Amino acid sequence: MLLTTEKPNAIMTSESHDFKVMSVQGAIHMPKQTFFNLPMEKRQKIEQAALDEFSEYGFDNSNMNRIVAQSKIAKGSFYQYFDDKKDLYFHLIDSLVTRKIDLFKPFLDGYKHNSFATNLREMFRSGLEFADSDPKYYQLGEDSAYKNPALLQEFIEKYNPMAVDIYIKLLEYSSEKEELREGINIPVTASFISSLVNQTTINLIANAVPAAQRNEVIAELIGFIERAVLK
Repeated sequence: MLLTTEKPNAIMTSESHDFKVMSVQGAIHMPKQTFFNLPMEKRQKIEQAALDEFSEYGFDNSNMNRIVAQSKIAKGSFYQYFDDKKDLYFHLIDSLVTRKIDLFKPFLDGYKHNSFATNLREMFRSGLEFADSDPKYYQLGEDSAYKNPALLQEFIEKYNPMAVDIYIKLLEYSSEKEELREGINIPVTASFISSLVNQTTINLIANAVPAAQRNEVIAELIGFIERAVLK
């Protein structure tokens, strides 16, 4: 089922390394208020039509005529809700990110009780579980953006800071426990780990790697990261 949210306007923040608020940043592209005024059922019908279209054809080859036909709305009505298909695309991505955040929350609430390696393993597990649970949403977020450099740049600018901030908090907590190597640049290291975890997850899903082999790859990568950043 699609998740239709109100306008996102918060970012992930923290107090003393605890994740207090975690949600999507103020959007680069947003639906118009008229979209949020629609009944939930009609919003979900538009979202499902867009998800089907983007996941099958990608952003560049998607067609607004097919989306409005499946939504059973007039094409003119669409522009009362969104300025263009990019607004619609990023609205769906916002829903994807919100769902992923909800999946991560139980892990983030207890991260201080885990080792650095366990936290990394949970990040992998949650990411893979999310990708497996809804292939269309996964394809929307990864395949469409990565085939369009300009779209990918907007995607990174909007969503990457939230992912990197998670790893910053994990590294800062490890630093407080005096587990990090001396001279580690935490923001740079967090960005590197985030990219590495994200790209590995994409490769594991795209290549349909079996669960047992996935675990081997993840264990090897976590070992590499531990040796690089921990004493």
